[in-house]
Amino acid sequence: MITRLPLPFPPPRVGSLRTLPGRLLPGRLHSQGLTLLLNRLLSEALAGGELDFLQDRVLQIEVMDLALDYRLTLDRGKLAAAAHGNAPDVRFGGRSREFLLLALNEEDPDTLFFQRRLQLEGDTELGLEIKNLLYSLDGDLLPDPLHRIASRLAGVLK
Repeated sequence: MITRLPLPFPPPRVGSLRTLPGRLLPGRLHSQGLTLLLNRLLSEALAGGELDFLQDRVLQIEVMDLALDYRLTLDRGKLAAAAHGNAPDVRFGGRSREFLLLALNEEDPDTLFFQRRLQLEGDTELGLEIKNLLYSLDGDLLPDPLHRIASRLAGVLK
């Protein structure tokens, strides 16, 4: 017969495990990781000046179900992590699945905003410029291996 000893603390809930990286790692570190990826994926748009509207502006991307808070700005033609002390000019908020659907080009931003699955707060003109940039991006922005991973994750997060 196996005797189970009680745990000295309650086991974590699955939902709380998803937010662990967001709570443990500093926000600036998250933002730096995202900027590395976005600078590579958006290299043509950056070179063409299509993101110049972010110069001296702060974009906040809040992935609420993962407790992730990204702050981005444009510095010398590249996306860079903005200090979390800086108030964002515009904030996009939503769940991870909605951001994955945007990245996969499986949902358009307007649908997600009108269905209140994505939130937009702050400078609406800047928000519209970002939304228009999203519309203009190539549907095959993600490399194939990354696209497959993101697609599987979006399916799991339903």
